[in-house]
Amino acid sequence: MKETVTDPLLFFLASILFGVCLQAIYDIIRGIRRVFYHKSVFLFIEDIGFGIFTAVMAFIFLCTYNDGELRGFFFLGIVIGMILYYQLCSKFLLRAVIHITEKLKKIIRQFEKVCLRPGIHIKRNLKWQLKKEKKQVTMALKKQIKRGGKSDNTKETK
Repeated sequence: MKETVTDPLLFFLASILFGVCLQAIYDIIRGIRRVFYHKSVFLFIEDIGFGIFTAVMAFIFLCTYNDGELRGFFFLGIVIGMILYYQLCSKFLLRAVIHITEKLKKIIRQFEKVCLRPGIHIKRNLKWQLKKEKKQVTMALKKQIKRGGKSDNTKETK
């Protein structure tokens, strides 16, 4: 197949768009991280997952649009796209994602309160009852030990 001058240009523009999309996806991940606390192990796993996702998508992109041929301007296009997105749009999308995620977090917390509240009350009451029972059993055992293991119902005969 004969390559025209516009083919590499279109591929370069598509790689810029690909970089924009990757940066937007990473901004969504960043927004979720700001609202929900993650331990460093989970951050590492998320970053590795994003790296694998990026590599797979880049491979698919290269195979689809450039017959698997790796060119330098593909990487240049991705970097330019990421920088353009970061400078122009990142702040707005990040704020929107944080806002939406905070709203979802509030809804989830309300749902948890409604669904888990009966269980919490039952747990508290059971815990209180068990403490009360434990105290009574402990006191009865202490009395038994003081009497030398004899119960109230047995009478000593001489």
